[in-house]
Amino acid sequence: MVCCAGCNPPYKTAAKFAGKYLLNMSNEYEIEYIKDDVLTVAVKGWMGGYVLWRRGLSVEAGSESGIYFEYDSQKNGGYNNVHECTVTCDGIHIVLANGNLAHFYFVKGFNRFAELKSGLKTIYHGKESIVEFCI
Repeated sequence: MVCCAGCNPPYKTAAKFAGKYLLNMSNEYEIEYIKDDVLTVAVKGWMGGYVLWRRGLSVEAGSESGIYFEYDSQKNGGYNNVHECTVTCDGIHIVLANGNLAHFYFVKGFNRFAELKSGLKTIYHGKESIVEFCI
């Protein structure tokens, strides 16, 4: 896969992720967030969309439940529902377990690829073949 040239997709608004997280989306926020031993990786994108992953980091925090993923709304969420995930310089392209596709595009000026990659590597630890980085 070939990435686009000039990858430079700053967040300027606040977004509510999964009804629980109100984040200041200004390139000053953390993409990786740990609370109560649950890792959340979330990114707000173009046209107000978002993607969010969660994984318990201990048995007590639900590590046995798998990986929770949602995009744009809780109705698009579920456990272990990502078959393939490709991160490119312009966005994230996902093949869901049911065969549907989800395309998420970064806002202009997005430059948090290292933090996003680190978070997704932790989320998909032990299932690394699901995520591909083309950035």
